[in-house]
Amino acid sequence: MGIIAEIIALIIYICTNSWQAIILARALDAVAAGAVSFTLLARLQDELKEGYRGKYAGISLSLESFGKILAPVMGGILADRFFIQAPFYTAILILLVLVLLVPRESRQRIVPSKSDFNLFQNIREFLSHRELLGMGILGAVMHATMPAISIFLPLYIVGELGLGYSQVGYIYFAMGITHLLQFEFGKWADKNPRRTVIMGTLLTGALLVLISKASAYYLLLALFFIKGIGNSMWNISAWTLMSNIGEKGKNEGAVIGAYISIAKTGAFISFILSGLVVQYYGISVLFLANGILIILGSLVACPLLRGNSQR
Repeated sequence: MGIIAEIIALIIYICTNSWQAIILARALDAVAAGAVSFTLLARLQDELKEGYRGKYAGISLSLESFGKILAPVMGGILADRFFIQAPFYTAILILLVLVLLVPRESRQRIVPSKSDFNLFQNIREFLSHRELLGMGILGAVMHATMPAISIFLPLYIVGELGLGYSQVGYIYFAMGITHLLQFEFGKWADKNPRRTVIMGTLLTGALLVLISKASAYYLLLALFFIKGIGNSMWNISAWTLMSNIGEKGKNEGAVIGAYISIAKTGAFISFILSGLVVQYYGISVLFLANGILIILGSLVACPLLRGNSQR
């Protein structure tokens, strides 16, 4: 269902330039991301025993990160060599092949129940667990950095530092390349996911504080590279910890789904507030505020992650 949603989104991108249609396509993109990426992750974690989840999930996420790094390059080459829609047609062809590769016996009919659409009940159950409450706090503060990284970082490099778009690309590459290390950090998560989670978030928060004070480009490049390491540690260890908890309750999919809802709420609120912070105080203050927020969130979540009892 997720792959088909993505195919429809790509067709919309090709066939129209209406802003209303683009919004619909972006919504389908989000559905596809949730239905495919997180379902596959939940399935992978479900198949593995505790002690091995971090390692093999880390390999999977490292491969996914490799695809995210490679895809823009390949898309640019296709668009330059052929025509601007070529990457879209290529993606549709690849996705159609993937649909055909899905085993027929796994294409069972899904019959939703009312409880499946009770978002607040699922979130309440998630937050009633002490450790998951801590993960919800961390997810919200970590996702709150999305506006700073995706919107204001390019504006800062081009507008305030007077550099080009290539320099923006190098910084994103420096952050993204570290996610190839998730297979290694997954081994750390297998040994102690709680410690790896907190190490990753504290490292990310501290680097954002340092980034807010830096103005030299190569220093920023190095700081964002180290920040990427923190994000990589956080990402794989968070999934491993939540999957370990979900496995005990036989509800990995529900745990991951509720977590994503809470984490994206942090991003949604941050998109509203970040513009105000930048307007009145500047982009550097936004990075500083995000760093402090993550550090405070880590300090609040740390004692929650030590217990595994229901609240």
